Amino acid sequence: MFAETEFLEIFSWLPVKSIYKFSSLCKSLSQLPKEDFFAKKQSKNTQLTGDKYFLIQPYSCQSYKAGKLQLHSWLTSSTNDVLPVPYNSLQFIATTGSVLRSSNGLICVRNLSNHYEKSYFIFNPATKYWLQIPQPDGFDCGDTDFKIVFECNNVDNITDDYVLISVIGTSVWGSDPFCKIYSSRENIWKDAGRINIGAGRNICYETTVYLNGSIYLISDSGGYFREDSPFFWPYIVAYDVNSCVTKLLKLPKSSREGMDDLDYKLSIFTWKNLNNYLCLVKLNNNMFTIWVLTDEETSSWHQIFKMHVKTMGLNEFDLRVAGFTILNGNILLIATNSMVYRYDLSTRSSGRLQEVCHHECGENVIFHSFSSTLRPCGANATKLAA
Repeated sequence: MFAETEFLEIFSWLPVKSIYKFSSLCKSLSQLPKEDFFAKKQSKNTQLTGDKYFLIQPYSCQSYKAGKLQLHSWLTSSTNDVLPVPYNSLQFIATTGSVLRSSNGLICVRNLSNHYEKSYFIFNPATKYWLQIPQPDGFDCGDTDFKIVFECNNVDNITDDYVLISVIGTSVWGSDPFCKIYSSRENIWKDAGRINIGAGRNICYETTVYLNGSIYLISDSGGYFREDSPFFWPYIVAYDVNSCVTKLLKLPKSSREGMDDLDYKLSIFTWKNLNNYLCLVKLNNNMFTIWVLTDEETSSWHQIFKMHVKTMGLNEFDLRVAGFTILNGNILLIATNSMVYRYDLSTRSSGRLQEVCHHECGENVIFHSFSSTLRPCGANATKLAA
């Protein structure tokens, strides 16, 4: 009995592809990947070790487009690594739609193909199971102003173990968007109120953060307000999903410097240390600056990082940052027009960027972290045809 328990413990730390290989060796192991307890344990262990892979795809603020999609490991620059998911899974995503969000092995995809009736689905590329998601009531499938918040943060409930929230904008500029929460058990969207965005700036949904029961959205930084307007400076919208209460958070004053520059960009992510914090990342003149939110009530921020990419070791000719993200709360991924680099924010031991991979996704890209897990998509999921 002890040997069996120890054996299952070891297996639960493996990626899905390795588990499938071992389960094919004998009959007693064949059902292991299908057991809820084991799938739950393996998904939880993967969360503890962090995401080892990332998806990168072209990004356009005008529309979503099916097309190029690449999967890489940030741990190595080798191009000979075996992908952690079947190749036809990536092809299915790339040709069918665009990735909206990814969390602990599950991917939320917007369907842009006419081959399937529903417009959105949850997909596990490692197991090849997918679950179609209905459209929220009153939402026009042709509208692009539909954003997703997706987080697999409840490993104690294997049957409905992710948070899937839609933020639906309206056709009236500055009006509050609708918020709806999806229940995979009931296969319906439930109303969760309206998010008070302040009737001010446009909201940038690409790096929406779900943390401690709240949705965090950051505004744009365009210069279309008078300086005496309360919305002249960019801000963050914090929406408590349970209470439906909205707060507008001020950004640190130093984050405003360079706001009129063409390459000025602000994004929000999760910063993981002993606790999880909201972090703000500013890119301006190839200089990265990072703050963490220390007190939401007073909008207090603490700067934890500031460095130019050349100081990090990025010396590409005619350098332009095409995209960036914070992975696992402490790894800064930076994409140029053709390369992806990483920088460890937690130790800074090397003091230099490390090359990760080439990419072919263009001049504007978006990242999604990824892990190989057995996490189910929900009831009534179907398997992708071979």
